[in-house]
Amino acid sequence: MSDVTKEIFRATFDPKRVEIERDLDNLPNVPKTQIQAAVDNLVQRIQLLEKAVTENITILPPYDARICLEAVKMASERLSVLRGQLIPRQKFSFKSRKAVAAVASATSPSALQVSNAATSDRDTTASQSTVDKSLFMTFENRTGEYLFIGDLKVPNAVSQSDASDPSSSAMMVGTESIYLGGVQVNVSTTTTPAAIEKPKDVALTNLTDCTINLVHTLPLGAIHIKNLKRCVLVIPPVSGSILLHDCEGCTLIGACHQSRMHTSTNMDIYLHVTSEPIIEDCTDMRFAPYPYQEVLPADQLLTLFVAAGLRPEKNLFDHVKDFNWLRQQQSPNWRMLEASEIRQGIAHHVLYTQRA
Repeated sequence: MSDVTKEIFRATFDPKRVEIERDLDNLPNVPKTQIQAAVDNLVQRIQLLEKAVTENITILPPYDARICLEAVKMASERLSVLRGQLIPRQKFSFKSRKAVAAVASATSPSALQVSNAATSDRDTTASQSTVDKSLFMTFENRTGEYLFIGDLKVPNAVSQSDASDPSSSAMMVGTESIYLGGVQVNVSTTTTPAAIEKPKDVALTNLTDCTINLVHTLPLGAIHIKNLKRCVLVIPPVSGSILLHDCEGCTLIGACHQSRMHTSTNMDIYLHVTSEPIIEDCTDMRFAPYPYQEVLPADQLLTLFVAAGLRPEKNLFDHVKDFNWLRQQQSPNWRMLEASEIRQGIAHHVLYTQRA
């Protein structure tokens, strides 16, 4: 990035950062009846600020990128503290509808993890701005379970039918058959109204020893992952980002436009990503290419890549940027998996596990 271009970016970024800091200073003075709206507004503005950085991350000089992201992180952490002080009885979360009677109302991650959820203009006022909570499909607080996205209700679905029934789910793949959770089903080749439905974001929060299968014809946007321990995840091509925080000992298989990983360790990442993946405050992160042939038959997988706007031929999984390591030498916090370390059949096992 040229100095002129960098200056243009900072000329836009810095005033918005200053405005957020000013509003954080004033938050304790906001009337109680307006606190939640003010918090929602700040969440949205912080996430848009982060999005502005990440969209330019490959061309920003490393120092500027780190300084800007640290400013966003500090604002988010400060908002979290203030929110806990000013609204102590409510958990700072984004609610989604119940999947079934046995599934409680779920929450999604923090402000930095919902960068793709905001769609309104950056200058929207506090009284006007809200995060679209209906976009999230959520698994939360589970241990030792097999979790299939097809078992969740579809938020804001075109029909009110049960998403666990493949024949009534929102279909977007025009093939004669598709594998949903390891079960081959027949679908109509006629495009349904759901095909133009806005992709749904998924939040995976506080999961331990779980197997998570998100492969479905439902259009998915961003995948927000927080506090997973010893889990295995299979994620189809998605139109947004994979955002990961506070995870340990997991195996993640995913395809996306952008991958951001924070404060995580001992992870095997089988990735297809069309921009350089970013890690921050991570250790022992191991990368390998996406196991295409294990996820779906080639024609069906290609259809999902096209629907998500991903280029199948472009995979920068091995171009990892470590924001804690700005030297030219290889970062000690990540490496490529050796051929002998790559585990065969992980995705196939997840997709064909029988659901309880």
